[in-house]
Amino acid sequence: MNPIRPRPRRRPAAAALLLVALSAPLAAQPSAPPAGAKKPLTIEAVFGEKPLVPRGASGWAWRDANRVTFVTTEGTGPAAQATLWEYDTATGKKTALISKPTLPPAGKDEKPKRLPLSGYQWNASGTAILLSADSDLWLWRFDAKPGEELKRLTNDAEAEEHAVLSPDGSRIAFVKKNDIWAFEVATGAPTRLTTTGAEHVLNGKLDWVYEEELANRRSGRSFFWSPDGKSIAYLRLDENRVPEYPIVDYSPTNGKLNRQRYPKAGDPNAIPSVHVVGLDGRESALFAPVPDDVLIAPVFSWTPDSSAVSFLKFDRVQTHVDVCLLSRAGGAPKLLLSESDPAWINADHLEPPRFLKDGSGFLYLSEASGFAHLRLHGPDGTPKNSVTKGSWMIDDVWDVDEKGRVAYFVATEKDPRERHVYRVRLDGTGLTRLTKEEGTHGLVLSPGGRFFVSTFSNVTTPPRTFLRKADGTEAALLDEPANALAEYALPSVELGSFRGADGTLFYTKLLKPPDFDPAKTYPVVVSVYGGPSAQVVRNAFRAPDLDAVLAAKGILVWSMDNRGSWGRGHAFEAPILKNLGALELKDQLEGLAELKKRPYVDGSRVGIHGWSYGGYMTLFAATHAGNLFACAAAGAPLADWKLYDTIYTERYMKLPKENPDGYRAASPLEAADRLGTKLLILHGTSDDNVHMQNSMVFLDALIKAKKEFDFAPLPRQGHGPREPAARFFTYRRMAEFFARNLLK
Repeated sequence: MNPIRPRPRRRPAAAALLLVALSAPLAAQPSAPPAGAKKPLTIEAVFGEKPLVPRGASGWAWRDANRVTFVTTEGTGPAAQATLWEYDTATGKKTALISKPTLPPAGKDEKPKRLPLSGYQWNASGTAILLSADSDLWLWRFDAKPGEELKRLTNDAEAEEHAVLSPDGSRIAFVKKNDIWAFEVATGAPTRLTTTGAEHVLNGKLDWVYEEELANRRSGRSFFWSPDGKSIAYLRLDENRVPEYPIVDYSPTNGKLNRQRYPKAGDPNAIPSVHVVGLDGRESALFAPVPDDVLIAPVFSWTPDSSAVSFLKFDRVQTHVDVCLLSRAGGAPKLLLSESDPAWINADHLEPPRFLKDGSGFLYLSEASGFAHLRLHGPDGTPKNSVTKGSWMIDDVWDVDEKGRVAYFVATEKDPRERHVYRVRLDGTGLTRLTKEEGTHGLVLSPGGRFFVSTFSNVTTPPRTFLRKADGTEAALLDEPANALAEYALPSVELGSFRGADGTLFYTKLLKPPDFDPAKTYPVVVSVYGGPSAQVVRNAFRAPDLDAVLAAKGILVWSMDNRGSWGRGHAFEAPILKNLGALELKDQLEGLAELKKRPYVDGSRVGIHGWSYGGYMTLFAATHAGNLFACAAAGAPLADWKLYDTIYTERYMKLPKENPDGYRAASPLEAADRLGTKLLILHGTSDDNVHMQNSMVFLDALIKAKKEFDFAPLPRQGHGPREPAARFFTYRRMAEFFARNLLK
C-alpha cells in the first residue's frame, strides 16, 4: 500500500496504504475564552476558510545556476490563485514573474479560468515555461511582448498527459489516448510516435498499481528523453489480463459503474516491456521479458552519450533486482549488476543508475548493506567504492556536483527521527553535515552545486524555506508563511523512546493537553499507522489535526514506530515478513504497557484509531487485543490481505498460494468473531485503493458473529475524505466517538 506518508518523500501510504492527517472537534463548542486567553482548537479553526498553517511555497526549480523559482498560492480549491516567484542569488532580489494568471475565455460570455502553475517546467534556455491547463498545453514566454506571453500549443478534445520538454527545449513529448506524441514548439507540428495504445495498453503511462506501488504517486509518467533529444525510452504496460474491479457511484439516478483494472494478491499483473522510439516513430530497441510475470521500475536513466538506457527489473515478489542497460540500437540488454534479499527489496525506493557525464561510471543507491547508501561503479558495473556507509540511511533525496566530485543527500545519520543535508566526496571521504537545527531539512541542489534550497521544520516550528550556500551557511530566507497558531492553545509534543523486552529501541511521540497536570489522570488514544514505508515519530512539524484536537480536549494521544516501519534500516523492517499485523501489534502493546506505568495515565480508558494501514492495525488490535481498548475507530481499513493489490502485498506477504497460513493469521476478517471492543468504521464508497469491499465483508462477518458496531460510509469519497463537508463529518464523527467512550 502506498500511504500519504507522514514523512516528506518522493514517499509518508507503496504504493503503502494511505495515512490521512485527521482533524475534528469534540461535540460541544466551548464558551468564549476569557480576554487574553488563547483559543481552543475546534473543527472550525482547523478547517476554516483560512487554514491555521497556510500551505508554503512549492514547485522549487532552478532556472539556471543563480536563479531559483517557486510558486505561492492564495486561497484553496478552484478559486486558489498562484504566483510564480524568482529569487536571484547574485542580487538578492525576489521578483514576481507571473502573478495570478488566467486563461483567455473561450467565448465572450465566459469568465476567465485560473491558470494553474503547478508542475511548470523551464526550457533549457530559461526563457519559457511549459504549463498544462484545461486538458491542453501552454507556453509562457518571458521574452515575448507584454500581453503575448501565453501561447496555446494544443487545442483538442483529448487530454495531453505527462508532458515533458526535450533537453534542448525544442520539442515536447506527451501521452494522448495511451500513445506517445512529440510536438515541435517552433512549428506546432505534432508527431505520433507510437500506435499500439489502446484502452488497456498504456505507452509511457502507468496503470493504477504501478503508479501507486512502484512510483510512489510521484508521477504517472514512464517515458524519458535521451540527452540528445533524438529518442524516447518508455515502458509499455498491457493490462488486458488484469482483473476488473467495479467501483459504484451511487449518486446518479441509475448509478454509475467505474471499471478499475486492479490486481489483487495472486492475480496477474500487467505485462511490461521496455521500448526505444525515434522521432520518426521507428522503434530501435525492445526488451520484452520472458517469462513476463516480472516488474519493471517505471523510471529509466540514459547514458550521457545517449547510446543506451538503464532500467530495473524485479522478480514478482521483489526479492531480486537486475540493473539492466539496453542499447538504443537494439539487442539484448546488458546486466550491470544484481542484488537479492531474502525478505524483500524496497522496490518503490530504488532508482536506476545516475551516469556521470564524463563517462567514468555511475552512482547507484543500494540497500545491500541493510541501509540505503550510495556506491560508485565503473561504466560496465564494476564496483569502485562506497560513497557513503554506516548504520544510517539516505532517505530518497540526493544529487551530485559532478565538477566538484561531491554528492549531496538527505539522511538519518544524526538521528533516525530527523533528516539532515550532508555532502561527501565521491571517493567516500569528507562526510559533512551541512544543516544544524534539530528537525527535518530538505534539499534542492542548484546546477553547479553553489547553493541548495532547504525547507526546515520540527515539532514546534512550521515549515520555512532557506537558501543555503554549498557549505550549509544560510544565504536567505525564501519562504515563511504567516500562521495563526499563536492564537490557540496547542498541545505539547514529547518525543521519547523505550527499550522493549528483547532490547529493541523504539521511538515514541506523546501529545499532552495544553493545560496538562501530572497530578491528574487522563485517557489515551493510540494513533497508529504501523505499516512499511512509513514513519510516524519524526521531528517534523505536523499541522493541527484530530490528534491535536483530542489532546486539547484532555486526551493523551500516543504514537510509536513498531518494527516494520521506515527509517531504521532493513533489519528493523524485515521481521514482519509473511506475517503482517502480529509483530506490529506486539510492539504497540509493549509500548502501551510502558505508557501505562506513568501515574497520569488511566489505563482503563484507552482508545485506538488509524487510517488505511492504520485502519488495518486498528481492526487487528480490536480483534486480537480488544480487551485492552475501550473503543476503536478504523478509517478505510484493510480486512484481509487477499483483498489488496499484488505489488504491495506480495512484497511483504509473498504469494497467497505460498503463504496461506500467514494470510489467515494476518487477517482481521478471520478473527471478526473475536471483536472485543466498541468499533467505528468509516470508508469512502469510491475508494480505489483499499476498496470498500474490505469493510463490507468485515461487517458481514460481524453481523454473523452477532457483534455490534458503528459504520459510516462516505459517499463519493476516495481513500480519504476530500470534500470539505465529508471531512467535517468524518472527523467530527470520530471525535465524538472518542468523547463518548473515553471522557468522564
